[in-house]
Amino acid sequence: MTAGFQAYTDSGLVQIDGTTQNYALRQTIGVTTAAGDMNAGKANSGAMYTLRANIADVTVSAVQPLFAIYSPSAYATIIKCVNNGGNSWTVRLWSSAAVGLTLYVFDQSAAAAPAGAGYGLQVFDASGNLIADARQRLARVLDSQAGNINNAGAGWGQWNQVDTWTTSFSYAGVSKVGVACVGNAFLSAPTGGTNNGWYNMSGMQTVGNTIDFAYQYFQQGSVSHPGDVVCYGSAFDWRFIAIDLSNL
Repeated sequence: MTAGFQAYTDSGLVQIDGTTQNYALRQTIGVTTAAGDMNAGKANSGAMYTLRANIADVTVSAVQPLFAIYSPSAYATIIKCVNNGGNSWTVRLWSSAAVGLTLYVFDQSAAAAPAGAGYGLQVFDASGNLIADARQRLARVLDSQAGNINNAGAGWGQWNQVDTWTTSFSYAGVSKVGVACVGNAFLSAPTGGTNNGWYNMSGMQTVGNTIDFAYQYFQQGSVSHPGDVVCYGSAFDWRFIAIDLSNL
């Protein structure tokens, strides 16, 4: 920027630049996952195969939402986010067991401005749009992580089947961390019919300031355990950003 307001974190990163929308907490929703049908693959005929999984669908009103989850009792992830038209959005959550978790909905500062009078610093861009408000609880990004379960390239190939792969990330100085902007490592092999096949899914368990990541194998019906798998290597890609939820 050539002129305007700038604010930096203690590590020298630009927190507010005078032009970019910040993301503020719009609402917090308690969600319980339960057995439901998850899309697992489509046949050449156009038929959609499904497998049973612990899922929940949540619909919210937001302009451009950022969804973060906190799941201390099971591995969880976001597997779908759909704009229904206008400001209506539906997000589908998955978890490794049927549990309760918390969904944090952040939105642009202009859309999540608190109602009523208040006090504190407000920052507007050159067009007069609110981009930061001291009354708001902002989505503070702690970290971003990405990888590939099989160290595979993006192209088509034959890869080793991985039943379990785990890692962990901890963040000093915060008491509670969640995950957002999730990209899942996902691979499925439905064999026709209902709830017959297997899938691998990545998910994260968030406890305090630690994110435990796991990629796991799930099997349903009478199917054989896979040996090597043939797919695009990008099916093993995963990513997320860590969001500080300490004071939210």
